[in-house]
Amino acid sequence: MPKICLFFFVFLCQLKSQDEIAILSPRVGTLVDIHENRFYGIFPKVRNFISAQIYLKTSNDYKVRIVVDKKGKQKTYEKNMSLKQFTRFQNNINKQPEFTKYAREIMYAGMDFLRASDILNEIRKPQYVKIIHTDSERLNGTLVGFKNNLVSVQTPRTIEKIDLNDIERISYRLYSNEFLGLKPYIYGFSGVFGLQMATLYNSQRSPRIDESWYYRFYGIVVGLIFSSELHEAISTVLTPSETFILSQDEYEENYR
Repeated sequence: MPKICLFFFVFLCQLKSQDEIAILSPRVGTLVDIHENRFYGIFPKVRNFISAQIYLKTSNDYKVRIVVDKKGKQKTYEKNMSLKQFTRFQNNINKQPEFTKYAREIMYAGMDFLRASDILNEIRKPQYVKIIHTDSERLNGTLVGFKNNLVSVQTPRTIEKIDLNDIERISYRLYSNEFLGLKPYIYGFSGVFGLQMATLYNSQRSPRIDESWYYRFYGIVVGLIFSSELHEAISTVLTPSETFILSQDEYEENYR
């Protein structure tokens, strides 16, 4: 009998020693996940945040247990939280709109840094790009490749390789088939332009009849050869450019 009493006494002591989970707000529940943290900005300075729970230690003291991602592994650490801090966090959440499915879609629509690798893989290559990277340095050139988290850009002198984690913004022109209708007109214009240049050449040199027709056909062929490059150039100029923010710090600075 005494052993049973001792067992229950130890069990009750352990149960009492366990901290009670405190609900910061009904909008986040007992566990603050990564999506709620981004939306409400609860722990904005915690890098690689995964989740957090708040525990009640005493009537005036709390502690928060935060889980973060450290090089692919989860690491947990704890911080003390006063009643004043708890109340401030609570008020900050309650004064914001509810985190609905629609609000989540809107929030993630601008968070390009979460799919930075996908964006670089989807960009049509070669492609002229403008990149802002570490310490707001600018780099203009032709994007020729993306592999092993390194972005390769051909500049007039060399190929620059930039780590994706160092890129803050990237701008490029979206590729679209919208201007395929211009292709026959551009080809026709190029051919006529080549013919006109050949006619001008003939008028200056006064060659024999057979030679003059040779130069006319030669001018048309040369014009058609360059017509594809002309179509590509016009399509590039007419296609709107797109800018993506690939740095989380840059995103928070612009949208918070």
